[in-house]
Amino acid sequence: MSETNINAALVSAYLASGVMPQERTAFEGVKFDPVTGQSWARLTGLPSGRGPAAMGADAPQEWTGILQVDLFHPKGTGTGPILADADKALEFFTSGKRLDYQGQGVLIRRAERSQIRQEDVWQSVSISVYCTSWTFPA
Repeated sequence: MSETNINAALVSAYLASGVMPQERTAFEGVKFDPVTGQSWARLTGLPSGRGPAAMGADAPQEWTGILQVDLFHPKGTGTGPILADADKALEFFTSGKRLDYQGQGVLIRRAERSQIRQEDVWQSVSISVYCTSWTFPA
């Protein structure tokens, strides 16, 4: 099981979703300065567990986690634009969808959104994409 390939599968899927352009997305570990007055997104990988998925020496290993997509829109622009972006993410990350990256499969279990939050300059909503990945011994 490769943390690198799992992360790459999730990031590649986010980019394919078209929720937000790459240049307006804050990726983990990469410097990003949002432009005031312009919507943007932040990706965060949240691994939640790793262990055998069954008993025995030949048991597959299961990884579980969440890809969190935080969407930010300028404060005072209403709920329509931010909810439209949330809808786009939720429509892409559907339950049962399988992502593949260099032979590593990731299964989307479900995706859900948070309430809209008001901040100093931004309003934001979080999309949590719950996923699972398995690897099998050779």
